[in-house]
Amino acid sequence: MHRAHVHRSGRDLTIVTYSRMLDLCLRAATQLAQKGIEAEVIDLRSLRPIDWDTCKQSLDKTHRLLVVEEDSRFAGAGAEIVAGLTERCFFELDAAPDRIAAREMPIPFNATLEAASIPRPSEIVEAAEKLCGIRTEPA
Repeated sequence: MHRAHVHRSGRDLTIVTYSRMLDLCLRAATQLAQKGIEAEVIDLRSLRPIDWDTCKQSLDKTHRLLVVEEDSRFAGAGAEIVAGLTERCFFELDAAPDRIAAREMPIPFNATLEAASIPRPSEIVEAAEKLCGIRTEPA
């Protein structure tokens, strides 16, 4: 089985991601740390099988879940990750899990438009702050 890798340890929030979104999540975690929010960032490394144990251990500590993916929000891998972790960790969660995903549109070929269609670190930060009960102005 492929083991997920904890890239950054934290106590306030678990961010689960995979593939290209790892870099954006690590950038967001750095910004969150400057605001006093310690985010644990987990790189799944594999979507089949998913390393549920590593994710569960993190949620036992942080009690909040944010899943970040480049996939479509509807019927994407993030939906399965949230469902699986909610089933396994429901009573450990202090807030409803949240997801950040690509816009509901075909991914554009143009690099500028593509960048606008996928999650940005500022969106990850905003969702994390909301999960942690901190109100922020939209970016």
